[in-house]
Amino acid sequence: MGDSPRLLAINARDREELRVVLTCAGQVEDLRWSQGGKISQVGDIYLGVVNKVESSLDAAFIDFGGKRAGFLHSGNLHASCVPGCDPFKLASTTTRVPEKLAAVSDEDVVAAEPDSQTLPIAEMLEPGQKLIVQVQRDSVRGKGATLSSFISLPGRRLVLMPSLGRAAISRRIDDSDERRRLRDEVLSADAFQQCGMILRTAAEGASADELLSELELLLEEWKQLGQAAAKGDGPSCLRREPTPAVRAVRDILRRDLSEVVVDCPQVAKDIAAAIEELPKDCRPPVRVYDKTRPLFEALDIERAWQLLFRAKVPVARGASIVIHETEALCAIDVNSGRIQGDSLEDTALEANLAAAEEIARQIRLRDLGGIVVVDFIDMRQSENRRQLNQRFSQLLRADRARLKLGGLSSFGLLSLTRRRMGTGLPRAIERFCKGCGGSGTAAQHHAGALRALRLLRSAGTERELHLRIHPGAAVELKGLLEDLPQPGLELRLEEDSQLAPGDMVLR
Repeated sequence: MGDSPRLLAINARDREELRVVLTCAGQVEDLRWSQGGKISQVGDIYLGVVNKVESSLDAAFIDFGGKRAGFLHSGNLHASCVPGCDPFKLASTTTRVPEKLAAVSDEDVVAAEPDSQTLPIAEMLEPGQKLIVQVQRDSVRGKGATLSSFISLPGRRLVLMPSLGRAAISRRIDDSDERRRLRDEVLSADAFQQCGMILRTAAEGASADELLSELELLLEEWKQLGQAAAKGDGPSCLRREPTPAVRAVRDILRRDLSEVVVDCPQVAKDIAAAIEELPKDCRPPVRVYDKTRPLFEALDIERAWQLLFRAKVPVARGASIVIHETEALCAIDVNSGRIQGDSLEDTALEANLAAAEEIARQIRLRDLGGIVVVDFIDMRQSENRRQLNQRFSQLLRADRARLKLGGLSSFGLLSLTRRRMGTGLPRAIERFCKGCGGSGTAAQHHAGALRALRLLRSAGTERELHLRIHPGAAVELKGLLEDLPQPGLELRLEEDSQLAPGDMVLR
């Protein structure tokens, strides 16, 4: 798969959602998603005002202009935020690294150092105080956005972080020669020694001049932020992240990308303009897809997308995994299916190794977080358990999130903890399911309805259509039919409970 061309497909034609998928050899490697009409605030920078300080929570609630006050924990509070301090004074007074950065992938974060913030939050903040904050996580399920006063300005190859107080290299750049080159040729320069920053994985192979040019642009942006904060009263927005499509391309873009395919001319134009600012070896061609058939259907991506909303996911040779998220943890079960080895032990090992690859991918794509427990098929031989544990650990290295892997128990249970990158696609669009009496959610019904809507839109001049669809998806679809552009279309819906919510027959 490493030698296969990688393609970045962007479905931006439909106003209901934006979907960005990185594929290689028919496999979905990475994705980004945003809901139509709902703009993510992650990475946006605001001049906020302290509403309330809760000593019992060791946190404060900040009015930053959102519908709900944002949540600022003491762990995300810079030590210079004391009463009477200039709200922009987030200079390099400490070398502390926060647990999570708002606009930076965890793959680019360096190892954290001891926390230098020792005062209780009630002694650092007071109601009415102004401070600059950045959104780490969007508001979800009635909870306000998660905020941080550790500001980061991301570029393509480096991230400016004044609160870091030093220059560092991403922990994901593991080539010792490249790390030595970056340290000796780049970070030793005076310009890089005078500010906090992290060289991202995209900095591999970049020259000192290229990195310096990007740093100067970010420093100018930081200066303008300070000027805007000095003039503002708060709460007010100081800086917004680029459009979701441009941001997704910025985060996913890689040198071995063969092309970017976009089904919306305007979005393609915006992306092409953003790519033009990159070095020539990082400028894949941008192609506009103008066919009537939905892009993900044409590229055979849609089925893999719909699998993200299903509990049961097929694995090679008839095996499968079942994923169930609860409030306490996420449980993943492995089923051997039709896999048959020379013995029960061989069958278990083969099924477990096949499942491990898909589990690592699903954890990454679904952005599963918290405690994850995998129930592998029991194996008696310690060597087989060691082989599985080693292979699973190797597969998880491709994950951009921070995680900690435990050992495989004698019962076949393997646990890990993982910090979510965001909300997670299924969790972001799940809805209360009246049909199940509140025992579950219907995220896949909504996703299936959106797929049906795309197929109907691509039908062109057809006047009569018959759609066989899952009942739950049919209910969701009926609320979307008013957005169909074809006047006079006669559509007959046939509900079929035997179909999966993401499957349908249109004729």
